[in-house]
Amino acid sequence: MKIQPLLVVSLCLLLFGCTVPPQPHPESINTKAYRSEYADPNAKALFAYAQFRLLAAEGRWKAAVAALKRAVAFDQKTDYLRMNLAKGLLHLEQSEESIAILRNILNKSPDNVDGHELLGDLLSYQKQDEAAVHHYRLALQLAPDSEMLPMRLAMALGRLRQIDEAIAVLERLVKQQPEARLAQLSLARFYQENKQPKEAEAVYRVLLERQPDQQQAILEYGRLLEQQNLVAEAFQLYRKGIRRNPRAVAVRQQLAMLYLQQNRYLEALEQLAAIRQQFPDNLQVIGRIGLIQLELEHWEQAENDFRELLRHGENQGRNRYYLGMALLGQKKYTEAVEVMSPVSESSPIFAETVMQLTYIYKQTGQVDQAIVALRKVLQQGIHHPEIYYYLTSFLGDQDDLTGAAEVVLEGIERFPHDIELHYQQAVLYEKRGDRQKALEVMQNILSLDADHPEALNFIAYHQAETGEGLELALTRVQKALSAKKSGYIIDTLGWIYFKMGRYDESREQLEEASSLLPEDPVILEHLGDLYRALTLWQKAAEAYRKALEVDPQAEGVIEKLQALPSGGAQ
Repeated sequence: MKIQPLLVVSLCLLLFGCTVPPQPHPESINTKAYRSEYADPNAKALFAYAQFRLLAAEGRWKAAVAALKRAVAFDQKTDYLRMNLAKGLLHLEQSEESIAILRNILNKSPDNVDGHELLGDLLSYQKQDEAAVHHYRLALQLAPDSEMLPMRLAMALGRLRQIDEAIAVLERLVKQQPEARLAQLSLARFYQENKQPKEAEAVYRVLLERQPDQQQAILEYGRLLEQQNLVAEAFQLYRKGIRRNPRAVAVRQQLAMLYLQQNRYLEALEQLAAIRQQFPDNLQVIGRIGLIQLELEHWEQAENDFRELLRHGENQGRNRYYLGMALLGQKKYTEAVEVMSPVSESSPIFAETVMQLTYIYKQTGQVDQAIVALRKVLQQGIHHPEIYYYLTSFLGDQDDLTGAAEVVLEGIERFPHDIELHYQQAVLYEKRGDRQKALEVMQNILSLDADHPEALNFIAYHQAETGEGLELALTRVQKALSAKKSGYIIDTLGWIYFKMGRYDESREQLEEASSLLPEDPVILEHLGDLYRALTLWQKAAEAYRKALEVDPQAEGVIEKLQALPSGGAQ
């Protein structure tokens, strides 16, 4: 497609509106020698190509491709035009037509490097990686010094799971071009995929020696160290990267996440706060900081963070829940209810929100409202073991033992392996005076979890009360105590020692239990019985009187107090 001098003038006139020179007299024109340049196919091709360039610059690809097709129609020999047409068709997502054009070009010009490369890219995009590899290899033979062709070839080989060959291609490239950063990163990734972590480490170290500020290498090398549990080395790498570039946000984020995995919340908070200084409106960072503040029980700071997120309209349901938790930590119960109540039923955190609301209702003496809220959740088809557990507990607190029994039975039918629901059922049997059934359920719990502390304690206490199997009871309660330190379990241990006549050990345990639960009338009664056995009459009288202050109807305690040598006189 050669441009004649007169054609340049014609295009200038057509495209740029050049001033028209004076016209000669018609008689002076040799009509036999004159030929219109605009009628020349090459001129038409160039004009259409010029239109293509202008339209493509404006992003009008449909019209641009149409112009380019006209150019190709006028000049079918120039590969450059057809290559551009193949590329232009990609903007219209007409990849099949583009591939057909490229194949046609390569059939006539097999040494066209750009054609092989573009066809390889298209075939790779269509997941025809074997065919893509073929064209990349041909292109690489024609242009052996290319950096990107080996990269493309290696990626296609990788998708074909020919990892060893992909590694060999990249190793040659890195050897020829030691500064090829992308090739080094890709090689390290393939080493990891091929379970060659040491080789990957070596590549990352070389890359970082040459480019110590290369964030992507720091991040990938750090993750590799973390995967190998080389946590100290990962920390050192991230900190060094941040010292070199304090604005390396991605490195700070990865360091913060590693701190969080180690439960080092303050150090994680320090890194995230530094990021927040750079990007004060980054809502993701604000959210993470807020969660750490909750974990640290920095309630006011967490409240401020989640209020800010809500002002931005960010994740209304979840952030309302977290804000409610921050308010709950400050015992701002009314505000917490106001914040969490609007959480939608469609929110994935709706059930958790209702659970927290029921806790608030319980704390504020609104047990009836807690029961209504939990029943509403069940009616909406949301079923979690915790919902049945708390609803059973609240109904039991209201002395609705029949309703509680119905709820816990439904929960067990839905979640037959949930131990806490079985435990609630046993407690209900005990409240209804059916000790035998309660013991049967507790034994069943131990068959599901032999270390369940509450079940062990319940059975051990029953044995202490009956005085049967005290040695086995002692073993059980000690096992329970090793799993969970609780004032009630300590009381059981002290009571077993009392029944065994081991008063000194009993006194140590019962006095500790009383210090942990000073308002429990049963523990106070046990302590009074022990002091009476030790003939510590005054201490016994004090313990009995405290028990009666807590529960004036405590059965048998008045009789024990009056039976003391002093008659309970102060």
